[in-house]
Amino acid sequence: MLSVAYLIRKDILLVYRYVLIVIPFLLYMAWSETGTLLVYVTFPAVVMLVTSCTLDMQNNSQRFTASLPVSRAQIVWSKYVSILAFTLVGLAFAAVLQLLSMMLNVETVAFGIPEVGMVLMLNLLVTSIFLPLYFWLGPKGMQIVRTVFIMLIAIGSAVVGTMLKDYDIMKNGIFGGAGSAGMQLSIASISILILLSLSILLSLKLYARQDI
Repeated sequence: MLSVAYLIRKDILLVYRYVLIVIPFLLYMAWSETGTLLVYVTFPAVVMLVTSCTLDMQNNSQRFTASLPVSRAQIVWSKYVSILAFTLVGLAFAAVLQLLSMMLNVETVAFGIPEVGMVLMLNLLVTSIFLPLYFWLGPKGMQIVRTVFIMLIAIGSAVVGTMLKDYDIMKNGIFGGAGSAGMQLSIASISILILLSLSILLSLKLYARQDI
């Protein structure tokens, strides 16, 4: 477990400078009042995940990591667990923007545990799709995948976030906490956990067969 923690630390140190590029985007979203927690947390988290994987390939970090006293399974697990660390970074972004909005008397969207839960599920969903592609494709293929993923997350999180803000789905639909809303949340959580488990198994098999 300690080895996985060190690998996650390596990923954070690798990408912390690059995540600064998302700050202008987030500030614009906050200023225009079109951003929601989905934008403020999901976008930085996915950018950090995709960037860390891309830099691993560009800098031949995979070869260096494979020479360390860690197993391939631990390397795979570190990539999946790192999305939790990146999500915490995104939450820090959201908290800072929330504080600045309050200081400047700018209207913003408050968030609590239900919203954080939805963001976490979305980040796990993206991770479950992205990481098997990362362990399967080579550097050339990953260039295309990286661009497509970042564009989809930037546009998708903004669109979905605006829909949730306009129609108040958070309170009346998805996280209503009663009846069909609770059932929908349970089904969504179980589905994402199943998808995540299958994704981890697939990534373990793909990386085990990979020549480094």
